[in-house]
Amino acid sequence: MIIFDFDQTLVDTSSVEHLRAARNWKAVMAQASKLPVYDGINELIQELYKAGQTIAIVTKSPDMVPKAFIKAHGWPIKIVVGYHHVKNRKPHPEGLLLAMSKAGALPDKTYHVGDQPQDTEASRGSNVIAVGSAWGCTDTAELEASKPDVLFLSVDELRKYFHSELGL
Repeated sequence: MIIFDFDQTLVDTSSVEHLRAARNWKAVMAQASKLPVYDGINELIQELYKAGQTIAIVTKSPDMVPKAFIKAHGWPIKIVVGYHHVKNRKPHPEGLLLAMSKAGALPDKTYHVGDQPQDTEASRGSNVIAVGSAWGCTDTAELEASKPDVLFLSVDELRKYFHSELGL
């Protein structure tokens, strides 16, 4: 199973960060179609799916934001855990544990890809493989200091890693 964070991991949401911080989700949704998906993400998601991987998104945003991208880009992602699905948001592992439970996935075969130290902490709390995604990261040093199991500066590096690890 591959669990992705959404903001700054799959999609560059930096232009709406001020709206996210204000929890103005209506305004975020109004801008959603203008937010760019990182180069290589669409292809990576399709490759993972074709290789039989269950893919999920666990986000601190409401699920309507990633669901809009799933629909617009035809992503084969059925499991989306937003902040309103859990009592405890990341860095608490509850969202990751819920996604794994829905998929029937085992922690030692689950990868969590995220751009924040809170993602690494959530990975540790749920005993999954912590994958740092620095391509959309505002502070690479902070992510690196959180000591994910692996850290990548580009989607292409992550793709090569999954090719090696999962035999894509």
